[in-house]
Amino acid sequence: MVMARDKKPVSFSFNNTERCQSRCITCNGWKTPASVMQEELTIDEWKKILFNLHNWMGNYQFIISGGEPFLRDDVFEMAQYASDLGDTVNIVTNGLALPDKLDKVLHSAFTNITFSLNSVQNPQIHNISRGRDDAFQRTMDSIQNLNYMNKYRTGHKWKNIFLSTVVMPSNLSELRPIAEFCKVEGISVSYQLMDNGDAFSTAVDTDKQIYGTDIKTAALKAIDEMIELKNEGYPICNGYSQLKAFKLLIDTPEEIQTLPCSVGENNFAIDPYGNCRICFCMKPIGNLKNNLPQDLWYSKEADEVREHILKCTMNCRLLNCNFK
Repeated sequence: MVMARDKKPVSFSFNNTERCQSRCITCNGWKTPASVMQEELTIDEWKKILFNLHNWMGNYQFIISGGEPFLRDDVFEMAQYASDLGDTVNIVTNGLALPDKLDKVLHSAFTNITFSLNSVQNPQIHNISRGRDDAFQRTMDSIQNLNYMNKYRTGHKWKNIFLSTVVMPSNLSELRPIAEFCKVEGISVSYQLMDNGDAFSTAVDTDKQIYGTDIKTAALKAIDEMIELKNEGYPICNGYSQLKAFKLLIDTPEEIQTLPCSVGENNFAIDPYGNCRICFCMKPIGNLKNNLPQDLWYSKEADEVREHILKCTMNCRLLNCNFK
């Protein structure tokens, strides 16, 4: 699949580190060896990449993720540099590093700040999913304190605050309370379905929790409730088509393959070492330390990955960063 020269990516995700204080059951980034993490891009290397991207794209919007991006103090410098170029910078955080950085965040160049949170009523659900006993309280404190400061302090650019909730068999009863919490706080939520449909249709035993055999029925009911809440005006960012696709994955997963995957045409991701991907799950198309982004986007290597994407049967096409 050869990319037309006038076609550019529309979704940008830049991972500035794989370092993280969490030990999430849904992520393996924190398992990266320390020797590899030492090869992260420097701030000057990031600035060079951002400059080259801006020259190609003009003003565009991207998100910084991790790992935990706030574990790099120069993330603020990275965001300010991009903002000064005219670009819009968003960030995803677990909130654990923020208690002593809230004022700095408030006056930073970030426009949207997304917190990962998997429960609001039962702290243990979030703690187990994040692999830390203190994760819920620290993250919740960061969310509520930043939101209060955002509303009532003057002299800063308004921040849009979001939650990102992974929908798992263990937290189906939390989905409504999370939406209600967001409505009260005046923030929004995006639900992210685990891309393994089997988690909702079979019994799965793990060290940390046991999913019942009737989880499929409960999950379908929970997603129907999410659709109802959205109809009632609750601040749910997911579109109806995506919520319906969630049901499809749980109920008839084989039909997911009929949904097109557009990551090869839309997505541009950079890892902490400068490697560029158009699909998170496939090989890099090159490294941006010594290459221009447009050269990689239109490269033979990128076209080869796009051909693989056309044949791919993975369920990650429903992830929020992929689904269009």
